Amino acid sequence: TQEELAAQAGLSRRGIADLELGTRTQPRKETLQLLAEALQLSPQERALLEATARGRATQAPPPPVTPPLHRHTAPPAVPLVGRAQELGLLERHLAEGPPLLLVAGEPGIGKSRLLQAGLEQAEGQSWTVLSGGCHRRSGQEPYAPFIGALTDSLRRQTPAQQRVSLEGCSWLVRLLPELAEGYDLPVPGWTLPPEQERRLMFKAVARYLANVAGAAGTLLVLDDLHWAGADALDLLQFLVSTTPERPLRLLGAYRDTDVVAQEPLTQLAADLARHQQITRVLLAPLNSEEAATLLVSLLPDSEEGSAPLHQQVLERAGGMPFFLISCAQALSSGSLGEAPAGKPGEVPWTVAESIRQRVMGLSETAQSMLGVAAVVGRTAPLSILLGVATRFGKGEEDALEALETCCRVRLLGETEGQEYQFAHDLIREVVLLDLGAARRTLMHRWVTQVLEQQPGGAALEVLAYHYVRSGETEKAINYLERAGDAARSRYAHAEAVELYQQVVTRLDSLGRMKEAAPVREKLGEVFGMLGRYDQALEVMGKAAEFYRETKEAEGELHVLAKMGMTHRWRGTMEDGLRLLQPLLDQLSTLGDTRGTAAFYVALAQLYVGTQQYPELLAAAERAAHIAHALGDDQTFLMAQERRGAALSLLGNMPESYQVLTEEVIPLAEARGDAMTLINAFNNVGVIHNYRGSYSQEQLYIERALKITEHLNDQRLLVFLVYRRGITAFSSGQWKQARAEFERALMLARGGGRFWGKNYASYGLGLLSLAEGDEEAAARYFEEAQQLEQNRSHRVLHWMNWALAERDLLAGQPDAAYSRLVPFLALPSRKSGAILEFLPLLALAHLERGESSEAQALLTQLLSEARENELRPALAEALRVQARLLGEQEQWEEAEKALAESLEICRSMRAPYAEAKTLYVSGQVALRQKAPELARQRMEAAQAILNTLGERLYASRIEQALSQQPSS
Repeated sequence: TQEELAAQAGLSRRGIADLELGTRTQPRKETLQLLAEALQLSPQERALLEATARGRATQAPPPPVTPPLHRHTAPPAVPLVGRAQELGLLERHLAEGPPLLLVAGEPGIGKSRLLQAGLEQAEGQSWTVLSGGCHRRSGQEPYAPFIGALTDSLRRQTPAQQRVSLEGCSWLVRLLPELAEGYDLPVPGWTLPPEQERRLMFKAVARYLANVAGAAGTLLVLDDLHWAGADALDLLQFLVSTTPERPLRLLGAYRDTDVVAQEPLTQLAADLARHQQITRVLLAPLNSEEAATLLVSLLPDSEEGSAPLHQQVLERAGGMPFFLISCAQALSSGSLGEAPAGKPGEVPWTVAESIRQRVMGLSETAQSMLGVAAVVGRTAPLSILLGVATRFGKGEEDALEALETCCRVRLLGETEGQEYQFAHDLIREVVLLDLGAARRTLMHRWVTQVLEQQPGGAALEVLAYHYVRSGETEKAINYLERAGDAARSRYAHAEAVELYQQVVTRLDSLGRMKEAAPVREKLGEVFGMLGRYDQALEVMGKAAEFYRETKEAEGELHVLAKMGMTHRWRGTMEDGLRLLQPLLDQLSTLGDTRGTAAFYVALAQLYVGTQQYPELLAAAERAAHIAHALGDDQTFLMAQERRGAALSLLGNMPESYQVLTEEVIPLAEARGDAMTLINAFNNVGVIHNYRGSYSQEQLYIERALKITEHLNDQRLLVFLVYRRGITAFSSGQWKQARAEFERALMLARGGGRFWGKNYASYGLGLLSLAEGDEEAAARYFEEAQQLEQNRSHRVLHWMNWALAERDLLAGQPDAAYSRLVPFLALPSRKSGAILEFLPLLALAHLERGESSEAQALLTQLLSEARENELRPALAEALRVQARLLGEQEQWEEAEKALAESLEICRSMRAPYAEAKTLYVSGQVALRQKAPELARQRMEAAQAILNTLGERLYASRIEQALSQQPSS
């Protein structure tokens, strides 16, 4: 049809019509090129077309000498994706019947493409194929699509073939009068009653189809039967119901959205079904995988980075092949971009016109209800639609009937929950675009009125969405902020950012800076939760500036406290302290307020990163005192959690454990304070780690992780997954440890800049070093060093400890000493981690020949580890003590130290630490001239290390064993 050719060539239907009518006689060269490509003309046909346009054509080209009767010009190749079941049905239809197979579906679902596949199947099996189609009923000739199919069939034949094909078909002239002029077909010389003539004409059609049959038979393909008239359907029924002379199959397609139960096509299908003469298949949209495959096949040369746009196209197209093909063409030409969030996107004109044709066929009420549904959203509750319908004067019955019509033509679908949903996003977008801005605004206002009257009220974000578009500024601001608060409370941080930004923009435009300041605080906090620290500091800085200019000290303190917390997570603690410390001297003049308490909590957070642990404890205690006096339970809880952390870092593990487990955790659980709970669980887990209670540590990490995953906080998730990896490493589960470290590293690399980002790299470096892969360890340690942002250089200390152990095993005590001696000056000198590291410094003293220094340090370490029940540190110190006693040939004391270390390692279920102790036991036995005992101990250590996959100590043991005579 003209419409189809126009769509395929990218021209207007009017332009095609003008060419056919001769109104336009000299088309442009570009137009001829588009037409030739759309029609897939051969070089000779293309030359004829161009010559005709230039007025030099004299005659039509001669037809091929003996063209096959079933040869068809294939349409432009569009991949057929999916439809496996339907293709199987086509195969069975050709082989077994019944005579008629009808393909039904909405416009653009791929009916014509499936007919083309059936045509190709039939031609490959030696069927003669005739095909025709209907167009819109207005102006359509009688008996379409049969006339087109028959005319096209005859046109493809030589005169000799035509004479054979028309044998016995004289009554066909009643259907095709032109046969009397150019085809030597004898015209019946008598007249009969119309019913008799029609019967003979129908038989002539059947005879013609038998005459042209190929080796397998004849396939008649009929498209767009929803536009067929009653006469054509009568002929169709005759062909289906008559026993043919040669095998005859009919394959048709129609839009089930364009027919109703009372129409002739529906009644015909029902009649034929009763006699088992028809099979019907209803096409559904492609599933997501099939749609993606089709889009990729249509865009084989897509550029990198186009995946998000392609995904948006897939979502908007809803699995409709025509929509996907049109969008792919628009993408290829660069005329389709990304749809803006919450607004109608660009729609290819072919898709838009197709949708508009479907909409324009609806009643006025149905079009109005479709517009209301588009304004409400892709899914629209029935109660809202009916409520809005009353506002433009429609009763419930009329509105329901209109909605049912929209569902029947498959523009909408009805869900079980009495909601209506657009079949495809593109339909909604076209309907919205055609409404116009003013009408959309009015409809949004009507929707808000109905929503506010709903029992129980509507969701805040829904009201905010519609008020923003209704032109009611005050209510829009109110609901946007409330929706932002709701999103923030359910940890939908990105959504909250978008909502708060809209509030700030609107308030700023109205000059209402006082109202904007607290919203900026909220916006800054959620920016921080997303790891967008620079934006967080910028937006909160504007709020602080406003409070400073208006001399609102309390407001300024609150904002500065939040900015300090942001610096903590950003890893720029020193910058945070420089921001806060200028106000420190003024706090006494401001008095004890909630802002003061929050300010001290922020200071405490920053002191952690700069290793100012006494100051940390003092700030936490001051914050707790002020908050308790003011009844500020939230700030008091945060301050107490910081106090517990400070006590642990200063070596007071018992009191730290008591504060955290008996005060902070119960209160935080009662208040539902997720962040404080996570911090408390983590710090209690750390204390269990210092004590070697790895199973208990694991429980607390899991509790913290469960909350963190619910919060969707990537920063904390990275840290806690790393912590789970360290626990697995200490307890000998090295495969799990690697999996946890790798997951943490992947999460860290996917996020922005934040404190603790380098922990995972350190963990993988530690594990790689133990496994003997020093090259990988060096890469991971280098990455961790590059990401180090804390003045405390905590990860750098950990790396130096791991590398010092390697240096000592390699016989390089001076290098190990240089790495470890700075640990003595650390403020956290008495914490469990440092006490666990310092025995290596004692060993470095020993290897350097500094026995007295080694013993002095060990005496202190053993005392502190026993006092605080720090079993890992105690086992390490006892191991080095045994080495020292062995050097002094105090064998009995050395064995006692080794036995105690071994007992501790086994009670902790720490196989790596146990293997190290067995290795040192073997070394002491060698010095004691007990080679067999040394071999037994080293082989026991080797068995553990082999199970772990360890190579750092294992290689030394193998070397030692190789130097011993076999037993």
